[in-house]
Amino acid sequence: MPKICDNKSVGILVWNKGELLMIERRKYNFGFAIPAGHQDGDDPETIAKKELFEEVGLKTGGLEKKLEIGLPNPCKREGGAQHDWTVFEANGWTGEIKPSQDETKSYFWADRKRIIELAERLQEFAKSQGISLSPDGHDLPRLVEASNTDPAWRENPGLEPPMYFLFKELGIL
Repeated sequence: MPKICDNKSVGILVWNKGELLMIERRKYNFGFAIPAGHQDGDDPETIAKKELFEEVGLKTGGLEKKLEIGLPNPCKREGGAQHDWTVFEANGWTGEIKPSQDETKSYFWADRKRIIELAERLQEFAKSQGISLSPDGHDLPRLVEASNTDPAWRENPGLEPPMYFLFKELGIL
């Protein structure tokens, strides 16, 4: 039986000397993102800590809520047409990065220049597909679909589409 979407997602900003931890997703949604996942009935803080450990092997004692926003980004789960996002910033972290073999293809610490390059890659891809990156995100469902079905994007992805809008709201872009 397919998983049912609760339409709630969390993301975790992890900073190290001014650089942001970015992961490349091994599966849907293809692209570079911060550690993130569905709440699946848990409270946002609990699942944020769980996802951080699950995806990259890090623990954090404290989280600071940075953003709450609804985005029309679909997922592969049943009923997953949109998501209410809660984004936290980890206030310190411990452990060594151990990427999940199932979920994380690679990781790196991204400075502002690298984040902008990833966003530009997404902008170029969207333009090539005739898709708008308008501030209201109305074309986000089409962009998510295109980025998950295009083999060239999978081979050379940029910023994961929902991250573009989250990063804009957070002032990272």
